[in-house]
Amino acid sequence: MHSLHAGFRYFRAGAGKACRQVHSYVRRAWMRRERVGVYAAYSQRTPQCLHIGAEGFVIPGWFNTDLDPQGEGIYFLDATLPFPFPTGSFDFVFSEHMIEHIPFGDGLRMLSECGRILKPGGVIRTATPNLHNILALMSNSNGNEAYLNWAVEQFKLPKAPFPKAPGVINHFFRAWGHQFIYSPEMLQKALEESGFEEIIHCEIGTSRHTPLRGLERHGQRWTPWINEFETMVLEATVPGRKPAPDMSAQMTVVGNV
Repeated sequence: MHSLHAGFRYFRAGAGKACRQVHSYVRRAWMRRERVGVYAAYSQRTPQCLHIGAEGFVIPGWFNTDLDPQGEGIYFLDATLPFPFPTGSFDFVFSEHMIEHIPFGDGLRMLSECGRILKPGGVIRTATPNLHNILALMSNSNGNEAYLNWAVEQFKLPKAPFPKAPGVINHFFRAWGHQFIYSPEMLQKALEESGFEEIIHCEIGTSRHTPLRGLERHGQRWTPWINEFETMVLEATVPGRKPAPDMSAQMTVVGNV
């Protein structure tokens, strides 16, 4: 009798998993068809701008995508797979606190796909946590006590007599589905290996290119000063014709950062 009950439990578990897989397959097939129709209309506009990892944030005038769309105007895209867009079709690509949520190899493939779908002279803007700043929390003299205090309280991490930094750093690497945290040098090299050039380090919200200004919203989730501490922003250009720069925004060239 025990083995019979166990068999029923295994059967129900297997049937439930199969139903969930079928539901997921059907839902994603429907979302792909929806995306095809919407992009056909969007592809007629200029400029064409792709937002990867939108979550619930819709950028007006952009083609907003996410692995799990959570609102109207956001369309399904698995950024770890080849993009369903023509080569050389987009002018700008933007992602914010997204690339750290996929493994490093998938991140490289995503950047290569961004390079493929961008036009010559097209620009990618990537905002992601800065590994240097997170690791610097181990220093007692870096002036980041406020961030440590905030993280310990916000996420209920170990308090005194335990040192704060090890708990905060471990949490940061493991929370929110983080897979790989980049240093500026690592992201720059990844962009270079993906075929980009003219890689520059931007302040949050600033860009030479009008469509790329004021896009970051991570500071609205926490607070702006938390975002300033955690985040680096890099822009890079596909070789070819470059748009005329607007030098009204402050920019610095990435070197040994």
